[in-house]
Amino acid sequence: MKILSLGLSGAPDEVRARLQRDCRTLVQEGFRVAVDESSKGNYTFLGCNIAEGELSFRNYEHVKNMLKAYVAQILAEHIVVYEEKKLIRKIISHNYYYFGEHERAAIYDNALKLLGEPGGDFGLTDRSNRILVKLKEYFDIHHELVLDGFISFRLKDYHDRLTEIVDKAVDEYMLDMEYKEFIRVLRYFVDVQETQVDEVHIVLGDGDTFKIRDARGRNIHNQYLESLMIGNEEINYEDLLISALITIAPQTVMLHFSSELGKTHSAVETIQKVFAGRVSICRGCSLCISNIGIPETERN
Repeated sequence: MKILSLGLSGAPDEVRARLQRDCRTLVQEGFRVAVDESSKGNYTFLGCNIAEGELSFRNYEHVKNMLKAYVAQILAEHIVVYEEKKLIRKIISHNYYYFGEHERAAIYDNALKLLGEPGGDFGLTDRSNRILVKLKEYFDIHHELVLDGFISFRLKDYHDRLTEIVDKAVDEYMLDMEYKEFIRVLRYFVDVQETQVDEVHIVLGDGDTFKIRDARGRNIHNQYLESLMIGNEEINYEDLLISALITIAPQTVMLHFSSELGKTHSAVETIQKVFAGRVSICRGCSLCISNIGIPETERN
């Protein structure tokens, strides 16, 4: 007697293997479970069968409910592990067809990275549980399921959230491209700018603040810098720091900051990219440890 029928468009091997394995519980209870397979068009149909002579009305309900619970769990995991990647590719191909192949691949990687981030209400377990609820609702009144149709018509909210993830992945891709172009332009300016100071020390503080010193720990005097820094012992803007460094065009840049601060200060990565080959990092002097700048007595 056929209890359930599943229609799958992709390779059914993983689902079939899980189905046969999970049905062992029913076999241990004395039921003979058989999974048959047939093809129609692009679909493979897996049927879950129980020998009719073994089923009374009471154990029929018991077997049916257990089998549906197994199948719902198997399919929920199958969707988030396998089908989800196909959906993301489809969304990218449909909504962002104008990007090149490599660009779409980068967006796809971004989307998977976003889906793998901890927190929020759309993590792997959350997605699987939401789909599981929908599958159980469906199996309450149906005995046949074609997976593609179920995903298209019963998981609209899930699809919409994936679309939002892809949109965010595109935004991140565009920001990354703009950032790389920004770095390229800055490196050009550094290359053509005449060096005004051989050695510069940047002391990075909390809240994106910084101070600029020469090799002897003195303030660096520069007309452009002074116009930027007038009245501000500490400047809170990364772009001002980069502008200042480009104006000075130092041969070497020594960055001072604590290990923990370095993980969060975005200026560090930008400086290292713009002044590639010229940047050293110090984490052992009093400036690095205190992160409160140079004492007044040491200033010029």
